[in-house]
Amino acid sequence: MPISRFRFISLSFKAPRLTFTNTSFNILKRDYTTQDVISFYDDKVTKSARYTRSELPVRLARRVKALQNLPFIVGTNPYIKSVYRLYFNSFEAIRGFPEITSIEKDAEFAALLKETVDLHAVNIPTLAKGFQECRKYMNSEDIKFFLDDMIRARIGIRLIAEQHIALYNALHNDHDPNFIGIINTRMRPEKLIEQCAKFVHELCELHYGSAPETIIDGQIDTTFMYVPVHLEYIITEILKNSHRATVEYSQKINRYDLPPIQVTISQGKNNIGIRVRDQGGGVSAKDLPSIFDYSFTTVPRDEHEDHPTNNILAGVSTMAMQAGLGGPIAGLGYGLPLARNYAEYFGGSMHLMSLHSHGCDVFLYLKQIDESLDLQI
Repeated sequence: MPISRFRFISLSFKAPRLTFTNTSFNILKRDYTTQDVISFYDDKVTKSARYTRSELPVRLARRVKALQNLPFIVGTNPYIKSVYRLYFNSFEAIRGFPEITSIEKDAEFAALLKETVDLHAVNIPTLAKGFQECRKYMNSEDIKFFLDDMIRARIGIRLIAEQHIALYNALHNDHDPNFIGIINTRMRPEKLIEQCAKFVHELCELHYGSAPETIIDGQIDTTFMYVPVHLEYIITEILKNSHRATVEYSQKINRYDLPPIQVTISQGKNNIGIRVRDQGGGVSAKDLPSIFDYSFTTVPRDEHEDHPTNNILAGVSTMAMQAGLGGPIAGLGYGLPLARNYAEYFGGSMHLMSLHSHGCDVFLYLKQIDESLDLQI
C-alpha cells in the first residue's frame, strides 16, 4: 500500500517544510545508470562534480517529501524528525552550492559531500529506533514499504556522493589502479569473505566464548567488478546469523564440536553466486515467512531488555551500515532485510532456504558492474 496516502495537516510538523517555488527545480525521477558511474572516470571529476551537484538535491528532496508524507504522530517522533532535518539541511546545502568551475571549488564540494555522508551515517539505525517506538501507529506493510524505499534511495545517494569523493581523491592522491571510484574492477570475493569471516569469528568468540570455523570453497580465484563495501556488509550479516545459530543450536543439543560454516563461490559470465551453508538448526516454518521483515529477530526480547544499551542504535552501528563491520553478534532484526536491499540494488538477489532442525543455506546472486549491466540507480 503506497505511503503517499498518508498526509500531514499544514501545522502538524514543527520542522522546516520543503516547498518548491522555483519552477526550474524538478524533483521527478531522472535517469542515472551504472554506465554513468563508470563513464565519469573517463572525464576525471568535471562531469562527475557537475552531475553530482545537480542530482543529489533531487534525490534528497524526494526523501524530504517522503518523510513529510508520514502520518502526523510518526513524523513528530524525535528520531524520525532528526532524520528529516538532516535531509532537509543537506538538500539546502548542496542545492545552494555554487557552480563548480575550478579545482578549488571542486575541493570545497568534495569536502561538503564528505561532511554530508558522515552526518547521514546513522540514518538507518535512527529511523529503526523511531519506527520501533511508532510501530503501533503504522501497519507492518506500510513500514516495510517506506523503509525499503528509504534504504534503496539512501544507497543511491551515498553511491553518487562517495563515487565523486573517491574520484576526486584518486585525481589528487595515489590510488589503486583497480578502482574506479568506489568500484573495484578486480575484486576477489574469496579474500573479502575471508576478512569478514575472521571478524565475525572474533566477534562470536567474544560474545559466546567459542565460534565455528568458516570454509571457503568453489571457484575461489574468481575476480569480480563490484562495490566492495556492499558485498562486505551483505556477507558479514549472513555470517553473523550463521555463527550465532550454529553456536546456540549446538548448545541446545549439547553438540560440543561446532560444525564449520561453508561458503561456496561460483562464477558466471557476468555474475557470481555465493552460498553460505550452516548447521545452526534452521528456521522454523512459523518464522520463515518473516525472516526478511524489519524488526524480526529470533533473539529473545528479554536479552535486549536486560541490557538497555543493546538497542538498535548500538546493535546496528555506523560501520555496520556502511562497511559490514561492528555491532553485536545479533541485532534487532534489520541485518537481513538491509543485506537483501544491498544485494538487489544492482539487480542481484538473496534467498534463504531452511531445513528445520538442521541448518540454512543462503544463496546470493550478484551481477557484475561492467558494460553488460545498464541499470537505473
